[in-house]
Amino acid sequence: PLTYYRLVDEFTFNEVAKTRFVEALRLGWMNSDVEMTGRAGWNLLVARLTGDSTGLDYDAILRQIEAEVKTAPRYKQESMNRCLVEIRVHVPELTGRCIAIGERLGRLDDRPVPKGCTSSYAPEWIAAVLKRKGQ
Repeated sequence: PLTYYRLVDEFTFNEVAKTRFVEALRLGWMNSDVEMTGRAGWNLLVARLTGDSTGLDYDAILRQIEAEVKTAPRYKQESMNRCLVEIRVHVPELTGRCIAIGERLGRLDDRPVPKGCTSSYAPEWIAAVLKRKGQ
């Protein structure tokens, strides 16, 4: 199994996301208790959000993020948080809900944010992405 998060990201975004069975893997992996498998599943959801997101149940996804992200292992948590941000970016009508969830969850990572990097606090991350996109 892959144990380094950057390799998991490269593998899921560049290989698994392009397979015909990506959706079955995403659904199985998202709920895994194994940290990197869970991260891979949420990465596959990010890939869906940035491509063809037809048929996604945003309500269920947002409920799952809100219910589970605080107790998820760190690397799975990062991908879940990114999904929250990507949902807002790609589904503008969910802006209020995504920001409210981010505010309730609070800052997930207390480490200082290095210069040029984005905060893990979803409302700040959303604002930074929208600013870069000129929105």
